[in-house]
Amino acid sequence: MPTCVRARHVAPDLSVFVVTSGCDPGGPANGGLRLLPYRSDGAALADARRLAALMEQKHSLYGTGFSGGKVVARAADPRGLKQRVLQVTALLLESLGGSMVTGCDLNTGREDMERLVRWTPHVLAAVGSRIDPSACTAHGVLGALEALRPRPGSALVHGCGAVGGVVARSLVDAGWRVWTVDRDGRRAALPGARPLDPDGAWWRQEVDVLLPCSVSGLIGGAIARQLQAAAVVPAANAPFQRACLADDLAQRGVTVLPDPLVNAGAVIADSIERYAPDAWRRAEPEQVYGFVRAVVQERTCRHLAGSALAPGPAREPEPVMECESAVETAPIGLRFPLWCARR
Repeated sequence: MPTCVRARHVAPDLSVFVVTSGCDPGGPANGGLRLLPYRSDGAALADARRLAALMEQKHSLYGTGFSGGKVVARAADPRGLKQRVLQVTALLLESLGGSMVTGCDLNTGREDMERLVRWTPHVLAAVGSRIDPSACTAHGVLGALEALRPRPGSALVHGCGAVGGVVARSLVDAGWRVWTVDRDGRRAALPGARPLDPDGAWWRQEVDVLLPCSVSGLIGGAIARQLQAAAVVPAANAPFQRACLADDLAQRGVTVLPDPLVNAGAVIADSIERYAPDAWRRAEPEQVYGFVRAVVQERTCRHLAGSALAPGPAREPEPVMECESAVETAPIGLRFPLWCARR
């Protein structure tokens, strides 16, 4: 998929790249601000292009009204340069006149977006709201899992941060047997969960579902060959080091859901915030989370129904993606008020 570098700032200690899925996208581009100590500007730009293409898939799949984009920052000292990263990002977004909007990603959170929005309005991250974008992503993951396996089973959650922590706690509450893996032992030690050693062979734990909620490229060839999970439901973008590994697992009978299908909760929420602002302001967090969960569940059911490698869903979801003809082709966010009214 072709991508376009729309704006850039390059300096020895800090570089920022704004990349979209095309130089003339059909709608405003949308993608989070990722901050990492990349080894080079080339590596940062390559990651920005890869992530922008993934975002395009996600936005297209759910009809959010956005095109794909990503802001990637390479900082020699990510924590110490955070203020400059935000200031430079604001200048780049302003230069694009609203054709790119950003939000949270790796090493950038709600507090950073609250600072960023002081310098540019081109931010969608539930700023000033009780709605949590990470919780939106988590509820989308849960919706995908409910489509795949409506009854409790066993799960391994790798990464128990803002997304994985919500997923793991929700599964424990729903009666699942949950194993957790996290570098921070306190995050892994959730009530009712069973922590595993992050340096051990956690992938050999026999479970119904592996939920990668940590980093891209988690699953390499050795882990894929020894993986004991019956299904992979990824909250993280690009969980495989090579795309062919997902195909290898599928050939072994492991169900692998595409990550753009599973982890779209935050961009669905962005669509509500952008295209149904009045409903967004009135909404309770649980309403937004419920809508996201229903949308992803329905779309995952449709995916599974067309898959030769996975069983069909055990129950029919409430229709969300296909509703009143007036909004069938409109951004998914416009369907949120109708969904709330029906409930």
